[in-house]
Amino acid sequence: MIYRLFLILLLLGFTQLFPQKFPQNDKISVNGIPLDFPMLSIAVMPGDSIRLLTEQAETEILLSIGDSVLQSNGHSMLAWVAPVKPGIYEHAIRTNSSANIIKVVVMKNMDEIKKSSSHFIMGNYPSKTFRNLPEYANPEGMIEVTEENQETFLSTHFRLKDFLTRQQGGFPKYVIVSPKLIYKLELIIRRLEEKGVKVENMAVLSGYRTPYYNGSIGNGRNSRHVYGDAADIYVDNNNDQRMDDINGDGKINVEDARFLSVIIDEIDKDPRNKWLSGGMGVYRNNGSHSEFVHTDTRGKIIRW
Repeated sequence: MIYRLFLILLLLGFTQLFPQKFPQNDKISVNGIPLDFPMLSIAVMPGDSIRLLTEQAETEILLSIGDSVLQSNGHSMLAWVAPVKPGIYEHAIRTNSSANIIKVVVMKNMDEIKKSSSHFIMGNYPSKTFRNLPEYANPEGMIEVTEENQETFLSTHFRLKDFLTRQQGGFPKYVIVSPKLIYKLELIIRRLEEKGVKVENMAVLSGYRTPYYNGSIGNGRNSRHVYGDAADIYVDNNNDQRMDDINGDGKINVEDARFLSVIIDEIDKDPRNKWLSGGMGVYRNNGSHSEFVHTDTRGKIIRW
């Protein structure tokens, strides 16, 4: 009993005190998302199965779930069921050589949202799936965002509120955030820093958009923003709402966005990252917004 309590406290201690100091681990995945970063999140529906896999069967895994600890006992997979109650559940994962934080975000059913929310204007998703592609299937649920949980980190650099639709309205709000998008954004930051670009704040100009809001700004109904796997981003370490001079030429202009686009292009065209590939577009400063780059994970490389 004492040993069990020690494990729980140890795991929870990592969660609260040292979330940004965990070593990299490239041998574990949760529902297909590699845990290559100190903290990542996955979005699931209530009661969904969650699978934690390792490449090596002999790797022992400890997973904190509430006040209990699951142990892999030498198997390559550890599975559990997501809670029925929507919310954000934080788990610590430890192996022989590494530790990570996984945020399991349990979404609220779409029908429940439509019935219970009178102030959140959703709009309508298409009645027919675009070209019958699975990535354009209508979403089953959304993440409920409250005043209390909006500051929740989904990864080391990104919070839940970063992806909220820009339309007006009070809480609760609702959002869709693809786990693949979170992973890709963290990978972009890692690649920038490998090239000597310090990134303290990767600003999200636009993340999720409801069909209603997306249509109100004149965007096409099949925009990846309405499916939660797209973000318009720029590096803004000084929080002045403008792209930083990330290419080091002493100027801030569209060339900085192009510098960022090269990083994204390299990621998309790397065969190891085929599961992250998607669309990309470079945008100039037009007076109402900064230079930025659109990126998504639609599964097909498209450029504009």
